[in-house]
Amino acid sequence: MYNFLVKNGQRLAFGLGLVIAVVFFVIASSGLDEFNMLPEEEQATTSIFNFGLSATLFLVFAAFVLMLGFGLWHVATNFRGSVKGLIGLAVLAIIFFISYSTASGEATGAIARAAEKVGGLTSNQLKFVGASISTVGILIGLATLGLIASEVRNFFR
Repeated sequence: MYNFLVKNGQRLAFGLGLVIAVVFFVIASSGLDEFNMLPEEEQATTSIFNFGLSATLFLVFAAFVLMLGFGLWHVATNFRGSVKGLIGLAVLAIIFFISYSTASGEATGAIARAAEKVGGLTSNQLKFVGASISTVGILIGLATLGLIASEVRNFFR
């Protein structure tokens, strides 16, 4: 199965996406005249786009489940080869935990104005957002340092 998917997986995925897109186009275009005749406030209640939305959600969910399943299967069957990835995941979790623990949970400035527009955010939500932003900043910094270090190392080789 693995060899079959390596050889034909992209074609199958593209074909499935094409079939779903064509079916959605046929369904949506067959009811487009009635949709356009509806008043604008009633257009949100129509079911003309339900197939496309449902198919998209199903494909995203299926891709997520398959990605997670393949990852777990790979870790279970090749643990020694997966150690570096697991260590990286642990480092990422540690960086996020430290960022979350040190986040204030208070909204100030532009974040406070944005939080008011959406009806307010709890302290934990603000800490999560702050920790996520800090984690991304730290990862960008580490990636930049890694890039510089590899270029310097390659320069002296």
